[in-house]
Amino acid sequence: MNRHFINALSFSRIIFGLLFLYCVVFDYNLINLIIIFSLTILSDVLDGYWARKYDLIIDAGSKIDVICDFLFIIFSTLAIVLIDLAPVWFLIVIVLKLIEFFMTSGKGALKYDKFGTYVAYMFYAFPIVAIMINSKIIILTLSIIITVCAITSSFLRIKDMRELND
Repeated sequence: MNRHFINALSFSRIIFGLLFLYCVVFDYNLINLIIIFSLTILSDVLDGYWARKYDLIIDAGSKIDVICDFLFIIFSTLAIVLIDLAPVWFLIVIVLKLIEFFMTSGKGALKYDKFGTYVAYMFYAFPIVAIMINSKIIILTLSIIITVCAITSSFLRIKDMRELND
């Protein structure tokens, strides 16, 4: 096992995100979307597992992993926005959260926090949940709840970073 294979697993999430986008917009098929989503989760779990198992964790690989996760989240959420199932502002929240994560992590290793990780899980699950629910009012409510969690996470993260720097 080498880090190139693990990085390839990470990059597969970009392809899965584009496939998810394509399938939602042009070839709507719930089974295909569930398969794509499942493969995405599997690639995320396996690249982390193998990186830890074979002691291949490096800062660059961790950053690639997070960027690929967020690109999947952005592409899959964009698909939901394009079919007018979710509000466009929610996609903006996701992009801002990614920027905030990297800005508050600094130049070295990425800094994770538990609540922020839960928010990332919510972002990850949102598109497939939205597809399965297929109710604009429930999806809007979920978008608001996740956004409140994201904003809370950002305030807590920034507060923690300031306390560390004092």
